[in-house]
Amino acid sequence: MKSGTILYARAVRVMGTIVHSMMALMMLLTAHTAMAAQGGHSHAHSKEHSEPALQLLNASARATKPGMSSSAAYMTIYNGTHQAVQIRSLSSPVAGKTELHTTEMNNGMMKMRRVDNLAINPGDRLELKPGGYHVMLMGLNKPIAKNSKVPVTITFSNGDQKTVVAHATDEIKGQHMAH
Repeated sequence: MKSGTILYARAVRVMGTIVHSMMALMMLLTAHTAMAAQGGHSHAHSKEHSEPALQLLNASARATKPGMSSSAAYMTIYNGTHQAVQIRSLSSPVAGKTELHTTEMNNGMMKMRRVDNLAINPGDRLELKPGGYHVMLMGLNKPIAKNSKVPVTITFSNGDQKTVVAHATDEIKGQHMAH
């Protein structure tokens, strides 16, 4: 009888272990299903999906008139990362030279100047707009026609490089002066 009791006790322990394992597995599956339903991720993804990003939004460019050799592009840059970034360089295939500029009042005159260092803090939006910071497109390869697409690439201090396609228009809100 003693061996039957021992076998029974072992069987109960094995069954208990199996039941506990099954309960733990069910809890993990339930947690995974709940995370998936909420849009969460329970496994590793690429950097693009797991880390916040820099975004270039609402891009527009100024269409040119005959004889104009430069134009400007405008957009909002959103820093969705956890660190401040700076704009390191800009480029566009439509221009020989692409720079970040600002417009400021100097002795009663509106003047533009190149900006080499401009930090965008985490969570901040930098609006590039007429009369403020903007992208200068200089030495245009050809005129920028209304409704054409103008690609602009920005390289940031964290190594990210983002390209946006600006829609060219001849009516840009806030645009009062020629560049």
